[in-house]
Amino acid sequence: MIIWLASYPKSGNTWVRALLTNYLYNENYKENVFSKLDMIKSFPQKFAFKGIVEERELEKNYMMLFKYFIEAQKKINRDNNLHIIKTHNICGSVNNFDFTDKENTMGSIYIVRDPRSIAVSYAYHANISFEKSVEIMMDEKRITLHNKIYPEARSSWKIHLKSWLNHPMPKIFIKYEELETNTHECFKSILGFINKFIKKKIEINDEKILKTVKNCSFDNLSDLEKKFGFAEKGKNVNFFRKGKTDEWKTALSTELISKIEKEFFDELKEFKYY
Repeated sequence: MIIWLASYPKSGNTWVRALLTNYLYNENYKENVFSKLDMIKSFPQKFAFKGIVEERELEKNYMMLFKYFIEAQKKINRDNNLHIIKTHNICGSVNNFDFTDKENTMGSIYIVRDPRSIAVSYAYHANISFEKSVEIMMDEKRITLHNKIYPEARSSWKIHLKSWLNHPMPKIFIKYEELETNTHECFKSILGFINKFIKKKIEINDEKILKTVKNCSFDNLSDLEKKFGFAEKGKNVNFFRKGKTDEWKTALSTELISKIEKEFFDELKEFKYY
């Protein structure tokens, strides 16, 4: 069954995906870290809906895809294996169609990041202004398209966070900032969480974790992107740009900081960002 690797965009999802694929699939650490990323697929994407809905139908009305989400997850789960799947979708309903259900989901790993940092990171990634980035983060009706026909309902940062926080599925929340300062222990807790749901346990080896953390350090990922490129990079900027937690303090205007803090006040306090 599925364990979701979920987050609002630019919150560290790809970093955790790199850690997991490197630890689980990159034997002897000889291969480029990025070469294994697709072992954790993204949802919604074409692979999940093949044989369920024709792309020509989605070209006419891509919003119809939401009604096939659970059917697609049933298809993924037919082999009864563990499937860790990345998503930026809210864990809620769109047009009265649920994102998932308890028959198809074992749990979720949710990466949460200070929205002030996301505002900066997303602006650089999408090559837009900080003002536009903040506007997007507050858009409760935000839907992004993959390949022009595969919609992902992201909504606002607040609704996204609450949708995963309040869902009754088993979950582990990882703060980006703690992942940055204590990658080893955060990643170890993620592996422990996954082990709760599988019979054949993942070996949790501190030496292997140390090697994985080093291999997937932000500096190393940034260097690899410069050398080999990266399919998920932004517009005119590297995907792994800085990854710093306090850049927003100097990048954002006082007005924008106040706007974010007012809109997301309760959530900032709950996660000790404020």
